[in-house]
Amino acid sequence: MNHRRFTYRKHLPFLFFIFFYALLGLINLTTLPVAWTDEVMNLDPAIQFEKFGHFFSKLWPNPGAEKVFASYPPLIEIWHIFWLKITNPTVFNIRLPFLLFHLGTLTILYLLLNKSLKSNYLPLLFVLLFAFDKSVFELSRSVRVEVLILLLISLYYFLQIKSNNPYLQGLIAGLLLIAHLYTLPIVLAWLIKTCVKNKFKYNFNFGIMFIIPTLFSLWFINFNVSEIISQLGLQASKHTPQSTGFFYILRDSFYGRFFPHYKEQPLMWLVYLGILFLTIQLLIKQRNNIASALLNGSLLELLLLGITIFGAMSAQYRYLPAFLLIGIITLNNEISLNNRYFNIFILIVVFNGLLSFSARHITAFYQRNERMSKPILSFLDQNIPKNKKTLILGESIGEYYAATHKLCDYGLDYHPIHFKYSEYENVYYLSKDSIPYTNCKKIGIYSPILNNIPTFMLKFAKGGTYSNTILWKVESEKEFNRISQPYLTY
Repeated sequence: MNHRRFTYRKHLPFLFFIFFYALLGLINLTTLPVAWTDEVMNLDPAIQFEKFGHFFSKLWPNPGAEKVFASYPPLIEIWHIFWLKITNPTVFNIRLPFLLFHLGTLTILYLLLNKSLKSNYLPLLFVLLFAFDKSVFELSRSVRVEVLILLLISLYYFLQIKSNNPYLQGLIAGLLLIAHLYTLPIVLAWLIKTCVKNKFKYNFNFGIMFIIPTLFSLWFINFNVSEIISQLGLQASKHTPQSTGFFYILRDSFYGRFFPHYKEQPLMWLVYLGILFLTIQLLIKQRNNIASALLNGSLLELLLLGITIFGAMSAQYRYLPAFLLIGIITLNNEISLNNRYFNIFILIVVFNGLLSFSARHITAFYQRNERMSKPILSFLDQNIPKNKKTLILGESIGEYYAATHKLCDYGLDYHPIHFKYSEYENVYYLSKDSIPYTNCKKIGIYSPILNNIPTFMLKFAKGGTYSNTILWKVESEKEFNRISQPYLTY
């Protein structure tokens, strides 16, 4: 009895943290951020499938996507299609599972660290380091596939400790395979270790479950492999290093990837570089037993992922959370991190992250009236006819309006390659730009009641607002082409 009470008390700080993290997440679920580009692009193919029973997306600019969608690995689309079968496409409904997925990742990470670290406070400290990291926090609220990726990775390592079930681990590896191209080195490492370390029966059971997600994805698009090669290949080419010359690629990958994105959390740059340094140090240290070092733990996947992200991927911060997660798990298993000065440094980084995290939520509270989705959707509902074939271009909230109106399509104004003005009875443009358009009729401006936000907090006001969004009616094809000029001149 005393032992149970002691164990419960040991976990109380984490329970308090996860409770308040979840509470803030729920309160600001629809307001931090407002609807944005990647969110609606990932959602659109599933919306079209729900509306028309056909898997396509005119929102994506890649040729062929308007016929069958194959521009992105299918895991997140499979999730959205499943979720839209049981719920309505509101901002709250779409985002709620992703909040729960993220809370699951944080909980599993804590359990993993609590298993490997013989300390009452270090597991929570490293969970906070992960949770308050700018990339992790922003992507956790983005409705991007990274949220699913982090959950699958943490689940895989948790199952290795708890059950080592080949069916579940094979399924998780198979789902991660169809999540994103940068997850391929992680899956490759898992496959190598599974084949080398386990017997035939385990490998067979693992392999059966592993191929199911891929086969289902291919079946879903009628095994149209040529479209996958064409569309996904084009999309992948946009995410390789864009600089020319070794020095510039090196600069962009190891510095430009972090700044100015990490300007408010500059010490996180040292954390990521530290993971790279400690990984190399660990390899050198175990060079005489390198095979064992790579086949046990998670060092192999950390190494392969690091080479992929920093050597072959464009300088995007969105790839970093998976590297940070595996880095924390690996180094806590392999290296003694119970060093006073090191822990003080991590504590400083966590405090910096907490300030950044808190500032986001505080500004979301201040700007709540400007960020709520229901009022602006009501504004659109009052000003857009429902019985005519309509296209809405511009601000991403237009996708959520179009999702519940079968005669309405939504397109991004800067790449409406699959939309033609002549195919619609009405074309509208949602814009924050107040510059008058010659052949556009100003229908109205969304002007919610504003709270007076302190000037110094405006710099933390990330995530945007819907305030002063203007609804224009586009009245000529010439004007339609002018609005989409940024794409046409690309």
